[in-house]
Amino acid sequence: MKKILKFLSLFIKVLIGIIILFLWTNSRHEGSHALMAYLEGFQVVDYALLPGIHEGGGFYFGYVLLPREVSWLTFAGPFISDLILVLIVSFILFQYRTIRFFNVFILFGFISPLIELIYNYQGGFWRMTSDVYRLHKDLPSAIVHLYFISLIVGVIFMIQFFRKRRLEIVNSNDN
Repeated sequence: MKKILKFLSLFIKVLIGIIILFLWTNSRHEGSHALMAYLEGFQVVDYALLPGIHEGGGFYFGYVLLPREVSWLTFAGPFISDLILVLIVSFILFQYRTIRFFNVFILFGFISPLIELIYNYQGGFWRMTSDVYRLHKDLPSAIVHLYFISLIVGVIFMIQFFRKRRLEIVNSNDN
């Protein structure tokens, strides 16, 4: 019985963590579109930062309705914010060799952008309404591919680098 309760406790914590991570990633993505549109001087027509169901019955993860005149920067907003987030978290982790909430920084600062980048990049090949598909229409495809592939590889490298560094610090403290 004790093992079952321990498993249920862990399962609930993981489920709550996944929900929080999803909400963080989704609201950051849609918020980045809205912020970039605002910085370009456009007014957001409507938005939903959380998942829901359209009046017509279709499910959405979130959305930002924008005027048609927005530039590619508005569609690239979430991916620019991914880069900025990765750089900020990298800076913090470089500055502090030991950090109390290391796993939280890795999860929200690296894993979240990585999931978003992979999900959106692959969606750009087959979803005609995706941000990446629109970027392919507005920019040279080579630039779009280079940005996504290098950022995805870079984030994976940073995760490995900081996990290895953290392990070395923990092992040196045990000695």
